[in-house]
Amino acid sequence: MDREQLAIARLTPGQWTKARDSITLFWDKVPSQETVIRFLSNSQNVLLSAEINDILVGQLIGYILDCWENNESMFFLYSIDVVETYQCQGIGTALIKEVQKYSQMEGCTEAFVFTNESNLAAKRLYQSTGGTRSCPGDVVMFEYDWSQ
Repeated sequence: MDREQLAIARLTPGQWTKARDSITLFWDKVPSQETVIRFLSNSQNVLLSAEINDILVGQLIGYILDCWENNESMFFLYSIDVVETYQCQGIGTALIKEVQKYSQMEGCTEAFVFTNESNLAAKRLYQSTGGTRSCPGDVVMFEYDWSQ
């Protein structure tokens, strides 16, 4: 991949169709126009789109979190996805570097991401981009279904 061909942009509410296309490429759900616009309108929410020659090849979704304990912000990298045929070509790295620049401009002093122990590709990506593993083997996630 020629690095000059890769374009990464933070999507805005006016680009809601591109955002919906990006989300549905990697997720099983098709969000409504209202949902996508609401997400993109919130300045704390981030959706980066990676394209090569106007073809969607990756995305990064995350959130800026305000922290009360130290009066600083941190970035939660919720999801990073790259089309399988474009993996291992530096797109994930470029997405992380771009969100680092953006989140630092927004006052974030740190970032975090969860992954599974078995996701070796994700662990390699996070380590190669400066991430350090915290609490080895000690991370447990609980989920609540409050929709009922």
